[in-house]
Amino acid sequence: MSHRNFAPADPAPACPDASTTLTDGERLRLLESAVVNSYDSIVITDVGTATARHPTIVYVNAAFTRLSGYALADVLGRSPKLLQGPESDPQEIARMRASLACQEAFTAELVNYRKDGAPFYVEARITPIRTADGTVTHWVGVQRDISERKRAEAERARLEARLRDTQKLESLGVLAGGIAHDFNNLLTIVLGNATLARTADSPEAAGRHLQVIEATALRAADLCRQMLAYSGQGRYVVQPVDLNATIRETADLVRSSVAPDHTFALNLAPVLSPVLADAGQMQQVVMNLVLNATEAIGPAAGEIRIATHEAEVDRARLALTYLAPDLPGGDYVVLEVTDTGAGIPREILGRIFDPFFTTKFVGRGLGLAAVLGILRSHGGAIEVGGEPGQGACFRLFFPAVRQAPPPAPPPPGAAVRATGGTLLVVDDERLLRETAATLLELHGFTVLTAADGVEAVEVFQRNRERIDAVVLDLSMPRLDGGGAFAELRRIDPAIRVLLMSGFTEDEAMRRFPLQGLAGFLQKPFAMDQLAHKLRLLLAQPSP
Repeated sequence: MSHRNFAPADPAPACPDASTTLTDGERLRLLESAVVNSYDSIVITDVGTATARHPTIVYVNAAFTRLSGYALADVLGRSPKLLQGPESDPQEIARMRASLACQEAFTAELVNYRKDGAPFYVEARITPIRTADGTVTHWVGVQRDISERKRAEAERARLEARLRDTQKLESLGVLAGGIAHDFNNLLTIVLGNATLARTADSPEAAGRHLQVIEATALRAADLCRQMLAYSGQGRYVVQPVDLNATIRETADLVRSSVAPDHTFALNLAPVLSPVLADAGQMQQVVMNLVLNATEAIGPAAGEIRIATHEAEVDRARLALTYLAPDLPGGDYVVLEVTDTGAGIPREILGRIFDPFFTTKFVGRGLGLAAVLGILRSHGGAIEVGGEPGQGACFRLFFPAVRQAPPPAPPPPGAAVRATGGTLLVVDDERLLRETAATLLELHGFTVLTAADGVEAVEVFQRNRERIDAVVLDLSMPRLDGGGAFAELRRIDPAIRVLLMSGFTEDEAMRRFPLQGLAGFLQKPFAMDQLAHKLRLLLAQPSP
């Protein structure tokens, strides 16, 4: 290594004792020894010349050879670009070149490649070496090997992903028994009342049993919608939400999952302002808090209480909550979930929202972290109270809004005027198709049917002059609803199409972005709702 009159870009302050006892030669010898024996890789390059504009390597130390596999003879006179490879970040490379062009120091984490092609990760700092008059003559790059740390981070990310998947499966498993219990009860009610209707001795008695069947089917439909919301089907949709209604629906879903010795009590405010939220996310919040409470109680007898009220909360109180030191004071909807379990020891109170902190078996511990994440995205806050042996209370604050929740769909049996017109009903389920056709005919429609998208296009081509609207299922063999819709609109761009699907409308539109759709109806639905929707659709002027 040749010794020129190098000076660091930012000279270190002089050491008053040592500097007066060392000669220039001794100082250079010590500096060279420090560079040669450094644990970190050191590369020194020139600044380039008129014939070779890119810097070239003039020196590497032993740590560089050990880390990269290149000896000095392999790299002398070559560009440091030889360390770059397919995974090198082009943005970081561009940032480094910009810093060098401005003769500024550069610091970053980079991926480099060994002589044998294996990647390794470094924490790099490149600084200019200047002469006494400030001219930059060389660059010194110091690289610290962080490959082990990167491997550990990647392994941690992999394990966290596995834990998240495990927690999701376990949460669904906790609910599976209760859901099966609820569905078995509902099916038993349906089958029992179907038998009673068939054997009834008067039309009035048969009608009463059929009303029970209809009400029970609607309860099953609600249960399906709750499961879809909990499983995450559907995109994030923020709108005014009645938190009381969400709690009642979720309570029905989780009630069977609560241990038999755990009582479940609701104390909901009779009047409550809506909150601006995603209904599915709110269900997940309630679900996670209730499941957390029942696990906190354990096998002993206990009580889980859910309460709501509205309160004016000042900034001083909000400043003491999780997430909300900057939330403004004002009107908040308050949700409280209280249990009579073992309570939360003070030493772990500050860690209960950590994503992978758990006092339970492996795979748990994400429920409260999910609650915190949802609260953060909804501009809410949370208080946690409870002493060991006295249970726990989770108190959530959501900003109240004055906008009314969206109107509920018309109830089954709502009056629907008989409407003329010819409909094409397309569904691969024969009984559903035939049932819909029969009921729509009772409402005054003429109905044609098709079993899939291919048949729907054929029927429509033969009858396009008389068909006023199409009721189209989304998921079908041969040609699905998306493909059939495109073909129908190609034949007649003005045809009104009502799409029906088990997906939510938002999820269906994400999967099948159908431009020009006249309406949407989520399965399951009451046939009166279908007739009501079609009457409104046909009352609109043609596009």
